[in-house]
Amino acid sequence: MIAIRTAGAADAPVLLQLIHTAFEEMRDRLDPPSGAHAESIASLQALFARGERSALATVDGAAAGCVFCVRSGVEMYAHRLAVLPAYRRAGVGRALMTYVEEQALAENCAYVRVGVRLALPGNLAFFTQLGYTDILEDSHPGYTAPTFAHMVKELGPQMLRVVEVTPYDPQWPTRFAAEAAAVQAALGDAVIRVEHVGSTSVPGLAAKPIIDMMPLVHDVRAVSGRITAMAEAGYIPRGEFGLPGRRYFVKGPAHARLVHCHIYAANHPEVERHLAFRDYLRTHPAARDAYAALKIKLAQQHPTDIVAYMDGKDGLIKQLEAEALVWYRGRLAG
Repeated sequence: MIAIRTAGAADAPVLLQLIHTAFEEMRDRLDPPSGAHAESIASLQALFARGERSALATVDGAAAGCVFCVRSGVEMYAHRLAVLPAYRRAGVGRALMTYVEEQALAENCAYVRVGVRLALPGNLAFFTQLGYTDILEDSHPGYTAPTFAHMVKELGPQMLRVVEVTPYDPQWPTRFAAEAAAVQAALGDAVIRVEHVGSTSVPGLAAKPIIDMMPLVHDVRAVSGRITAMAEAGYIPRGEFGLPGRRYFVKGPAHARLVHCHIYAANHPEVERHLAFRDYLRTHPAARDAYAALKIKLAQQHPTDIVAYMDGKDGLIKQLEAEALVWYRGRLAG
């Protein structure tokens, strides 16, 4: 029978033995080598001293596995998941991750994140089966090729998302400014500036009450090192989320989204498109009003179908974007 209990600093010798034994088969298989081999009683006790927690799994009273986790804002980060070879494929790893997820939910975390080596396809498959999504491949310091994947599982009820288009709210710029300051602090010296984009950035335009922001950074690859800082500001990472070169974060649950954060390198082609569309609608009232009328109509027709709503806007958006880019480039040239 599998039992899970909270472990503490006094359990460090048992936890260390579990980690060393479970990770031994990975010795010489990973580049760079796993840091698990260098763990010591002192290093594990230091994790506890920094506020990390651990769970210990036993099977019929015998130690079988463990995991460490630490909360930062809306994130629970899990690592050092270790299961002894004799107890694998018996539900021990799943039970340990369920414990982590239950702890995260109890503390109102929005997601759990793990780092999984790309050289271990079995581990990638295990977390996929548990409902984790590979949001971004990343590399260890000193490596150019990807060596691991950030995998995320969002928690809590994913309630039905209602398509709501409201009249322009003069408070939207204020909301943007507050969120932009928090994101700028989270990204630190990686960020150049933060732009307010999307419909809430256009005075007089009816919109879904979700702030869209576009932080521009020197190197988008540096953003992976800021995931925890973004979590402390309340943001959930989504990786590229279908758009190459983007790092996408959201704030708020699916049924009550507050912010969409689209991070790009300052020289990415998408930056011009977003800025041109925004500035064009700000200065062309007829285009703005036509877009608003279509959005209101589509929201009434498809109040619970966000895909149909987005598809219905696509033709006009492409037309306005084409007009906007011609106008925007002409203005810059002039």
